[in-house]
Amino acid sequence: MSTSSAVGHARRRLAAPSRDGRWRNDELLLAILGAASLVVLIAQARTLVHGLYLNADNASALVLPILAGHAPAGATVNLGDHPWYEPWWFMRLTAGWPHYRQIWELAPFVFALLGIASIAACAYRAIGRWSALVFAALLMSASATLRSVLYVPEARVAMVLHSGVLCGALLLVYRRANARRCTPSFLLALGVPLVAFTGAGSTDELVIAGGVVPFLIAPAWGWWRSRGYAWKTTTCFALAVAVISLLVDSLLDHIMHADHVVAAPFPILFVAANGLWGNFQSLVTEFSSLAGGYFFGLSASGSHLLVFASGALALLALAMTLHRVYVVLSAHSAGAPRAQVSERDFFIAFWGIALVVTVSAFVLTSAAEEAGNGRYLLAAWVAVAALIGTCATTVRMRAAITIGVCLFCALTLRSEIVDSVPAYGIGPTVAVTGSIERFVTMHDAYIGYSSYWDSSPITWETHLRVRVYPIAQCGTPDGLGTSRSGWCPFYNNQISSWYKSRARTHTFLITDARATNPLKIEAPSPAFGHPTAEAAFGEFHVYIYNYDLATEL
Repeated sequence: MSTSSAVGHARRRLAAPSRDGRWRNDELLLAILGAASLVVLIAQARTLVHGLYLNADNASALVLPILAGHAPAGATVNLGDHPWYEPWWFMRLTAGWPHYRQIWELAPFVFALLGIASIAACAYRAIGRWSALVFAALLMSASATLRSVLYVPEARVAMVLHSGVLCGALLLVYRRANARRCTPSFLLALGVPLVAFTGAGSTDELVIAGGVVPFLIAPAWGWWRSRGYAWKTTTCFALAVAVISLLVDSLLDHIMHADHVVAAPFPILFVAANGLWGNFQSLVTEFSSLAGGYFFGLSASGSHLLVFASGALALLALAMTLHRVYVVLSAHSAGAPRAQVSERDFFIAFWGIALVVTVSAFVLTSAAEEAGNGRYLLAAWVAVAALIGTCATTVRMRAAITIGVCLFCALTLRSEIVDSVPAYGIGPTVAVTGSIERFVTMHDAYIGYSSYWDSSPITWETHLRVRVYPIAQCGTPDGLGTSRSGWCPFYNNQISSWYKSRARTHTFLITDARATNPLKIEAPSPAFGHPTAEAAFGEFHVYIYNYDLATEL
């Protein structure tokens, strides 16, 4: 056999999905690493949950739905800087169930794993088992940063599941249409639940960028290049679902606003030309951070070299997948003859569009300037993991990618085990929270006020036996209006009824002067008057008052 024939045979073998039931050594290795990551995740789940909800943003997503059930009619619930309505509906539905706390803490893990499974299934159908295992191993090997995006309800966990379902739906429609078995009843049976599911998910703008846009463009590209009946049918289905879903999204937004559940999204602006380089730098650093490879500014020695290796592998994968998308799409350029667009080509187009749209939106807008903006790149990380397997055009390339993926997974596993689970927020420890609870309840004070970063973690940790509401200094971006005391209700992640004065109610104030608290309350305002009792618990001071401090806000 000639060299060219051998290469051609190898490429055909790689392109063909490995569904013969025989597992190759590289597939077994990837499966073992993915399973090991799952075992570590399960073993660390309890510690991870506690660490995640020391962050007030995460804890607020649990506190708001349950306290909304106790709010008076007409109270406004502010969900923060984006409308996480889908988790809200789930939690409001299950709020009265037994063990609802455990259900809410477990649900993000379940949804994330379902999302990973759905995309892996799409990769298996379109490309093969090895590529599906590459994707699953990469997503299961989640860094500390990626865990904070995937495993909390108000973050972008739904995006992974929605994108996987949308990709799989189009592959299913295409296969049925290609076999001339795509009946109107089938399209209706699939389309109706897909519209409801996508409409609910589209209330989060990231689902639109990472799921709905490629869902609409990728099959249209396939039809434009092939002019085939199957892609035409798939494109019409995608267009109908996308348009109706966005209308459903608008209707749901209107319903939520009418129900006084709103978000206070920050404005997104196109960045000035001189800011593009800074945004590109932010892209590199945040993408590396999602991979657990934030090596910038660290010493080039010791374990930091392993962090550098993770970051370098992630950036290399990003470059490889962008090149692969360019090669595939340019092969079907306007000057090329009409050709059949395969499921493999569609898969690359779908995730390539998701990658390009996400990266472009990040670099070109002010989203890159926000603190903790790595969550906006979740779709890009998922797309890279989905596409890296398509870069294996030769046996040697497949071996190189397998080695790189296994090395990355091993580095992530080492970090998960050696570095353990970090605290994702600055909320007080369990011991301090317990001491605060005992002290305030001893003085019949069950409602209190504190800085934003302490309030919801304490409320959730005490099982709502003590309710702490956030306040902010007036005259800052985080405080609204003015007051005699100089303190105002916090501007988001709150319910308006929290700050209505209550008669004959003892309340308390928690001060926290730690340098790590950017919204710290160092001392009570003189306008609050003299406390009836006070105590210190580490760096936290608690003051009891015989009236509701809301009267001074």
